[in-house]
Amino acid sequence: MLTFFVVITLWISRVSASDTKVSQNAHSPSESYLQSIWHNRLYLYSAAALVFGVWFSLKVALKKKKFSKDSEAGKSNEGSDRDTVFHVSGVKIFYGSQTGTAKGFAEELSEEVKMLGIPAEVIDIKDYDPDDQLADEVSSPV
Repeated sequence: MLTFFVVITLWISRVSASDTKVSQNAHSPSESYLQSIWHNRLYLYSAAALVFGVWFSLKVALKKKKFSKDSEAGKSNEGSDRDTVFHVSGVKIFYGSQTGTAKGFAEELSEEVKMLGIPAEVIDIKDYDPDDQLADEVSSPV
């Protein structure tokens, strides 16, 4: 990538040397070189953006490839994940609704959770006061 950047810089200096209206004798070579870079900075910025874009795209593509390999490896270890047991004491589904749509959705969700064998409770958020019910909700781990 560095060679690409150097080639673009040299090309720009050649192009600007032919476009420069000031004679070459009036400026030193380093001044004319810096002046040509300044006059063609748009090309330099574009080249830098292109190099950065290619680098970023390759990085993302390699990360996706690595992620797919990791997910395939995770599928082979899926049996060990299924051995893990989670204890859920219950699910509280809070809703807030003016038209009743959220209440209906909360009740449907509650039915789905109950079909999994987990106790579920649907609670309207305006009727719920956490200060009153905090002692009931907090329990010591077993």
